[in-house]
Amino acid sequence: MHHIKLIYDYFTPAFRAGGPTQSLANMVYSLHLPLSIIATDQDLDGTKLQAATDQWVALSKQHKAWYCSAENRDIQHLINENDTLFINSIFSHHFNYPALIKSNAKRKIISPRGMLDPGSLSQKKWKKQLYLAMWKLQGLHKRIEWHATTEQEKENIHKVFGTKAKVWVAPNIPRVLELQQTQKQQNELRISTIAVISPMKNHLLIAEALISVKEAVIWDIYGPVKDAKYWAECQLMISKLPSNIVVNYHGDVPPPDVPHALKNAHIAMLPSKSENFGHSIFEAMTAGKPVITSPNTPWNRLENAKAGKNVSINGTSELTAAISFFANMPHSEYELWSKSSRDFALASIDMEAIEQRYLEMFA
Repeated sequence: MHHIKLIYDYFTPAFRAGGPTQSLANMVYSLHLPLSIIATDQDLDGTKLQAATDQWVALSKQHKAWYCSAENRDIQHLINENDTLFINSIFSHHFNYPALIKSNAKRKIISPRGMLDPGSLSQKKWKKQLYLAMWKLQGLHKRIEWHATTEQEKENIHKVFGTKAKVWVAPNIPRVLELQQTQKQQNELRISTIAVISPMKNHLLIAEALISVKEAVIWDIYGPVKDAKYWAECQLMISKLPSNIVVNYHGDVPPPDVPHALKNAHIAMLPSKSENFGHSIFEAMTAGKPVITSPNTPWNRLENAKAGKNVSINGTSELTAAISFFANMPHSEYELWSKSSRDFALASIDMEAIEQRYLEMFA
């Protein structure tokens, strides 16, 4: 097996880029493979990481990381001819792109992490279309392999780059949290949303839906502000909410603190326009928190499993009804849904089979 080098702008202790960073960290620490990670020494907001820069740092017996300082972003000297490059994300033109076009590595695999999903491509549409057109002009897509986490993502890659593109399918490796049992009174609900704040995650739609909710609701929001203009719109809508709705913004939440952020919540809510995996959805369900989300994630048919509700995001009526449904639920029924959400999440993963897929891809 060739040496595997993973390349992405952000790696733990960075966490503000959300899902792609979490996916990469889970993959690194779950696979029994020697892996090297090359990342920048910053988080998404420019915060410097507490890590030694421009040198190999041992993370464990099998893993090491190189955090590039702003002055030393040229990483060609770290890549050898026999390496397999696993490049996380497609739209990183200043960090991933040079490694892709300049390095002489034998194999290059790109993991777009949902960035080629129609919902994702509709955000900053023209900029992304121009970037992908440049890729095709240079014929880059013909010289690489792809990693998809679902069959749907494989289809999305083929739609953009043609059916000749070689695509490996290996599901995301999730993190399982401990079950948290929370007391619940009828006619009250505590909701947790853990996500970067951007139009993709639909915080504004939640705020609009809460205007019509009559029960007592506390909505706890966790995550970095990725889009300040959008967050200002959300705050304006939040200021118009009636007195039975309380909203708390807690700022960033590092991955080790997620269980604490979920502790008092009855449900989690993330009506995203698109999710490649939705780590915060899966983690919430493993903690015993039913989820309200859109149909645009891998987590569908939730109501059949008593694991949550999938609601339309074309308007607020279904979202409002789902919030009231859980608010009106007595504790005895809520306990059943709490246990069922964890069972549903755990039944959806087969760690041995997932690991085998990665070994086949990297072999």
